[in-house]
Amino acid sequence: MEHRMKKLEQCSRRWCNGYLLIENGHCLIEDEEGEIMLPESLQSTMICLKENDRWTKGELLGSMILHENGQLVDVQGGEMIQYTASLAKGWLDLLMFVPEDVFDHIIEQIEQLGFSIYDCVFSSFHSLQRVSFFQFSTDTQSLALQYHYEPAASQIRFEWTNSDGHRTVSQFEAT
Repeated sequence: MEHRMKKLEQCSRRWCNGYLLIENGHCLIEDEEGEIMLPESLQSTMICLKENDRWTKGELLGSMILHENGQLVDVQGGEMIQYTASLAKGWLDLLMFVPEDVFDHIIEQIEQLGFSIYDCVFSSFHSLQRVSFFQFSTDTQSLALQYHYEPAASQIRFEWTNSDGHRTVSQFEAT
């Protein structure tokens, strides 16, 4: 599990840029597309804060930031931050469910196709289902992934199709 978490942390597009806002005394985050979210929606409270043209680590605690030096400061609004991208629950569940060699293959395949694991915008995975679906998107392309599990044959099959029509199929033992 530790190997997998380390590998996920090293994947591209892990960090997102945004701004902190204060509305009616509540802290909000505005992402790069202008979408507003609550700090509670982040998977981690750890952020990087841009101050004086350099990034410093901190933790977002409600409407306050605990700097890595131990200083606690109020959010004023307008602060530029970086926060870790979230993985869709079903996608993360699949990544933790598959055998180690399959996990490594998934990471390699996603990157070879020009995507990041953090580009997953839709996931439908339940470990007991025979077929699960995932959709990935960037500004210029999309990718569909079908996961097929055949318990009787103890086989896992992945079908990857990108928006250019390129299709790749890979198959593994499910043990």
